[in-house]
Amino acid sequence: MCIRDSYMGPETGDDVTFKRIAKGSNFDGHVEAAKRAHDAGMRISAIFLLGAGGVERSEEHATASAKLITAMDPEFVSALTLTVIPETPIAKMKDKGKFTLPSVTRMLEELRTIVAEASPTDAVFRTNHASNYLPLAGRLPQDRDRIVAVLDKALAGEVALRPEWSRGL
Repeated sequence: MCIRDSYMGPETGDDVTFKRIAKGSNFDGHVEAAKRAHDAGMRISAIFLLGAGGVERSEEHATASAKLITAMDPEFVSALTLTVIPETPIAKMKDKGKFTLPSVTRMLEELRTIVAEASPTDAVFRTNHASNYLPLAGRLPQDRDRIVAVLDKALAGEVALRPEWSRGL
């Protein structure tokens, strides 16, 4: 059996956020891992986590995540939305006032930045995980303008978001 797919969960491209969420790697490490996977003939599925930078690193998280997507050049890109679960390290940081989850609007803005700035060669893009407020699908960069337009409408209140009660892990 030949394994053809590699699932990578950098969750961010921001080195400061990598340290805060204890990923054990950084931007360059993920680029190198992606290069090795591609060199071995594997396809890459990369997952990013909206809100992982908290309020204080939201912009840096989104911009660096777009850069990492471009550098890794995955065939599949997904975005999930951070849910703070009690008793987890991030929940403990939140309880101590060291982490604040961005608002829904700010996380949609992060997603808009990621979509607008990421330039993979040709990636299937999805935000269909149950944690997300806005399920989206398409290919990047081909469908970038359409996806950004939907995000802009959602940010303007013209597209309904998934209700809180229907979101889950």
